[in-house]
Amino acid sequence: MEPSQDRIILAVRAGHPLTEGPVTVERCAAADHVTVSRRGSLRDRVDEVVAVLGHERRVIVSAPATDTALQLARDADVVVTLPDAVTRSARDQLGLTTLPLPFDLPPVPLYLLWHQRYDNDPAHTWLLNLATRTLQGLSPPRTPLTSSVTSGQQPQPAR
Repeated sequence: MEPSQDRIILAVRAGHPLTEGPVTVERCAAADHVTVSRRGSLRDRVDEVVAVLGHERRVIVSAPATDTALQLARDADVVVTLPDAVTRSARDQLGLTTLPLPFDLPPVPLYLLWHQRYDNDPAHTWLLNLATRTLQGLSPPRTPLTSSVTSGQQPQPAR
């Protein structure tokens, strides 16, 4: 079940150099980045888009989980690219600053998964309905995707 979608943002510590002035593709790519990957990958979809725009993102480390990446961002001049709504509470607790991406990316789907043995469980149905309403309240209503990234055209810097 896909009850909602989330947008991708940048998270940095207060006073990070990217907070001073406009966030451009050039400035963003040149900053030190942390990826979130259980497998330790230093590349992801963001790097593909940045490359199409003529730049290479400087990824210095991979964190195995979002919470680790956010703690690194709190303590160092690194940038973490991640979903907005599902990380908002953690970012707020850590005092991180949120910045917009300087290019278009499609939204990230948010899914709810469960084992089929719970399909007819009234308590589980109640919990799923509550979780669905909560997720839908976290992000803005869905709009048709008009991003150049999702339309098969070359990505463009965000305006």
